Amino acid sequence: MTRSSKASKQRLSQADAPTHVKRKRMRARLVSDDPDLINIRTVTVRTGDEVEVVRGDFGHPNSAKSDTKGKRLGQPRGRAGIVGKVARVDTGSGMIFVDGLTISTADGKEEAIPINPSNVIVTKLFEGDTLRLKRLIERTKGGDSE
Repeated sequence: MTRSSKASKQRLSQADAPTHVKRKRMRARLVSDDPDLINIRTVTVRTGDEVEVVRGDFGHPNSAKSDTKGKRLGQPRGRAGIVGKVARVDTGSGMIFVDGLTISTADGKEEAIPINPSNVIVTKLFEGDTLRLKRLIERTKGGDSE
């Protein structure tokens, strides 16, 4: 990040940031029932995390039909908060792809829809990475948990 407060320089430094820095910026709100994670506000989104879409075309509560509503299709918004696992994380564009969020293309294929991580809530963390969970819990306790 540059020291300048000029908006154009801030945007430029965001776009030109290295991949590992962009990855850390892809964070989303964490809402969990786990008492160990109650003090954690946001987490870096990873493949395998379970998320709920709360904003955008797929987060509005007046859900009816899947492919007939939504701003992408030129109609009023629709599709309630969809819950699914993160299928892929694209660090370059800063978008995530959620299982079950697809749109049919003109030639009939199903294509995944990119979503900004700020538009989702992480409801369940991927449990395959125990080191990640351990680090998150340690961070909330403010030190070593030995």
